[in-house]
Amino acid sequence: MSEVLGQKALHLFQCYRISRRCKLGSSSRTVCQLYPNAIPSMLVSRFFRVYTRWRWLNPVMLCSIEEDELGFPVWDPWKNPRDRFHHMPIITPAYPCMNSSYNVSISTLCVMIEQFQYGNKICEEIELNKAQWDALFEPYLFFEAYKNYLQVDIVSADADDLLVWKGWVGSRLRQLTLKIERDTNGMLQCHPYPNEHVDTSKQFAHCAFFMGLHRKVGVIGQEGQQFDIRGTVDEFRQEISIYLYWKPGMDIYVSQVRRKQLPGFVFPDGYRRPRPSRHPNQHSGKTCEVVTRSRQGLQKDKLRENMTMKQLTKNWTNLRSGPLLAPRGWSPFL
Repeated sequence: MSEVLGQKALHLFQCYRISRRCKLGSSSRTVCQLYPNAIPSMLVSRFFRVYTRWRWLNPVMLCSIEEDELGFPVWDPWKNPRDRFHHMPIITPAYPCMNSSYNVSISTLCVMIEQFQYGNKICEEIELNKAQWDALFEPYLFFEAYKNYLQVDIVSADADDLLVWKGWVGSRLRQLTLKIERDTNGMLQCHPYPNEHVDTSKQFAHCAFFMGLHRKVGVIGQEGQQFDIRGTVDEFRQEISIYLYWKPGMDIYVSQVRRKQLPGFVFPDGYRRPRPSRHPNQHSGKTCEVVTRSRQGLQKDKLRENMTMKQLTKNWTNLRSGPLLAPRGWSPFL
């Protein structure tokens, strides 16, 4: 029975990785290294527990970084100044070793840390028989999560032009996020939604991307304080306009919309449904039907986990070589 539930948990976890579109391959394999004999359901819960505690300025690596005589650049924050600004380094094991999550910004890192914490909370409740596995994979209602959004409309004369035009604009949306963080001193954070939406009622080719906007958590702002990002948007539009293959009809429009003003085409049924009575990341609170361990067993697991963390800290310097050597007493966990 436990093996069947473990396989279900692993399948759901794989779906989770795909749906989040994150470069988490090396991260999950690192957890497998930490717990080589764990069943799939335990690996899922330990994944969230480990990365809830991780210090994300420190890299996630499967093995030490090795340099080859071929001369290709490898990830090294001491030799390459640009690598020092990576917020979530997850290093590929094959030569040349690169950061697979180089495009993570401060805002998107905060979003992922929040989801790691949420996943860890749900897994703890599953172990205490207070939740089911399905609670961990409830869909995230992006268009209910924020009060303000940034809408980026991409238009062109026909579908063929839109295909190349949205590819150009979409590849640079990360720069818009970084510019907003820069011009607001990190006070305004963005949560980009990876999927595009299409308004089929328009007479021209169209698609739209959205970003959730919110004030940085833990910072108290002045009453009624507003963020003026018009100059930021103008700068972004100017950089987009240098597209080498631009054609007449290609354009973008960036606008701020409130939650109640979101267009109907972003919802599956074409219209807004009544808001749920609970946050989409909250568990259902139903009685769990999965057989779990006792509280005494959980306490033993936590003790064993702390010993594992200490062993990882002890061996961590063996994973790092050269100028990346960690100081004594350093730990990758909070």
